Amino acid sequence: MKKIIWSLVLFCTLFTSGTAQELNLIGRLNGSIGFNYESIDYNGGSLAYSPGGGMGLEVGAEYRFFKGLSGYGTLGYQYNLALQLQSGTNGSNKSSVTFGRAFFTLGINKFFKFSENMLHGIVIGVGGNYSIPGKLRITENDFSADPIEYETNFGFHIDAKLKLKLSDVIFLEPGIRYRQLELEAKSFGPNTIDTLPSHLRTLNTSGVEISVSIIKTI
Repeated sequence: MKKIIWSLVLFCTLFTSGTAQELNLIGRLNGSIGFNYESIDYNGGSLAYSPGGGMGLEVGAEYRFFKGLSGYGTLGYQYNLALQLQSGTNGSNKSSVTFGRAFFTLGINKFFKFSENMLHGIVIGVGGNYSIPGKLRITENDFSADPIEYETNFGFHIDAKLKLKLSDVIFLEPGIRYRQLELEAKSFGPNTIDTLPSHLRTLNTSGVEISVSIIKTI
């Protein structure tokens, strides 16, 4: 709880200090490709899943401190695992993995301006995130294991984005983000964590995100 409070305090400080001249609203969608892949059995075969893969949504604000330099903060949700196969040959034979996490991000963007035209410039950013994971659930050939709960944790990310000017107040930012984040298991139903394989005791959710952000100046 203390970590969440300090994150919120830092978020508020970020947007109420400095000599900024404008405030931007941010909406961001992403698709992630994880660095780590595992598998579960599906009808005698193998079903691959990635703790760092999936889809995400963020909303927040960006506050310009000085010319070309701004701070940002967002609140988001990442649905990291959502793979499912089902066969009607011999029963359902369902195998699936589901996992999601909410998170706060804070960071700094540096804007390099090209022109006043549509290709306005590029943005390089760096920041951290505080993740609040949900429970990971695995079903393997219709057998559902106890859900695994993970500790909250801090990670970091690096961004590179194009800034496209659609109007004087609306911009589009397609980009790529490198994300580093690992989560430690906290509980495994009534079982001990030691019974989990190593890749589930420490969940590697690092990966690369392909994203599109909409920026609205207010």
